[in-house]
Amino acid sequence: MTDKPLEGAMKLGGAAQQVWVFIGESDRWHGKPLYLAILEVLRRAGCAGGTVLRGLAGFGANSLIHTAALVELSTDLPVVVTFVDRTDRVARVLPEITEMVHEGLITVSTAEVVKYTHRVPGAFPPALTVADVMTREVVTATPETTIGELVQRMVASGVRAVPVVDGDHRLVGAVTDGDLLARGAVHLPIPVQRELGGELSPDESPRSEAPPHRAADVMTPAPVTARPETSLAKAAALLADHGLTRIPVLDADDKLVGVVSRSDLLRTVAQTMPQPAAGPRPRVSVSGLARDAMRRDAVIVQRETPLAETLDRLLEVVERRVVVVDEAGRPVGIITDGDVLSRAARRVHAGAFRSLAAWFAGGARPDGVEVAARDRSASDVMSGPVVTVPEDAPIGDVLQVMMARRLKLVPVVDAAGTLRGAISRADLLAALAGAARTMAGPQGDQDE
Repeated sequence: MTDKPLEGAMKLGGAAQQVWVFIGESDRWHGKPLYLAILEVLRRAGCAGGTVLRGLAGFGANSLIHTAALVELSTDLPVVVTFVDRTDRVARVLPEITEMVHEGLITVSTAEVVKYTHRVPGAFPPALTVADVMTREVVTATPETTIGELVQRMVASGVRAVPVVDGDHRLVGAVTDGDLLARGAVHLPIPVQRELGGELSPDESPRSEAPPHRAADVMTPAPVTARPETSLAKAAALLADHGLTRIPVLDADDKLVGVVSRSDLLRTVAQTMPQPAAGPRPRVSVSGLARDAMRRDAVIVQRETPLAETLDRLLEVVERRVVVVDEAGRPVGIITDGDVLSRAARRVHAGAFRSLAAWFAGGARPDGVEVAARDRSASDVMSGPVVTVPEDAPIGDVLQVMMARRLKLVPVVDAAGTLRGAISRADLLAALAGAARTMAGPQGDQDE
């Protein structure tokens, strides 16, 4: 029987050592077979692998011959555990193995590794493709769809990006809420409009040019796409490399057949991770800890930070999310642009609110923002209590928490509860995509 590590497999080549451990099949260690206990030691140490050989016959120091012959069946056949690894790793695990072997023989010999290949399961189930996880019922638009109708579809469906197709359902572009804001088609991001129940009344201030009125006026042509047969690892790399939340999926005739999103991929990984008493699941590996994936420069404010300054900090990050900490540096809340706008909408007049929304969308800082935010601080607009994860939490656990709680950003804390960083969905996907690329090796993904 053999056992190989599921994650973090080492590089092995050239000079090495081979260890042979001769024991009996009935030998035990803390209630389990000794050979299995030794394999667990090798696995925890990150060894390249281990093999257990069951002998047909043999004798040891007691001179008794043990055999597997049917007429002379023994309950204590000889067993050999052997593994090949670097000398430094052998030196590290050998003392523990030696302590475990009360009766037996351990030898070490030099070895030269001529070739070592391994298959390490990654975070994304290799048997699944984009076709297995994509959304097939897609909200679309045509180039002639009006901006008003387009916004209504996005608000009603809860999506922030809409593919634009022609009469043959071939993709000609895509419209995101960022496109609508950047081109002056709307004043508020789609999620905020959804929360507020729609856009404010039209701005009556004079414009230097007419606002766009069709999808064709605001769409991004030739967006990044995927195929139904694209691997999930490749789809994750496309999303991570281009900073996207979703991409259209096209068939062989370049017709739109679905959309695959960041959430689709993260949800799939979360659902296929091994869970107790959950029955058979695809074998996946989500290696690494929260500290490996987190961003250490998370934008933070204090509870008493003035709201105007908080808004400045909020605009420093693309995700429009800041972490609020107490005097000891412990997270006590999260502030998003939606938090600020939804609360501001009830307190300031439409003109100031529209200016605030335009500022969030990338426009100039409005002159009156200090007046609108007077005597208010971060604690007035934050959402709490906040869900956190420890810095030594496995990435798989972080993923489960974020998907179960529907979080887009989670603060990472140390043992004292002090903020150490933060992880967003984009950070998680980038970590998983990077791991998948590492496992694929220099040839990468060849499905496209």
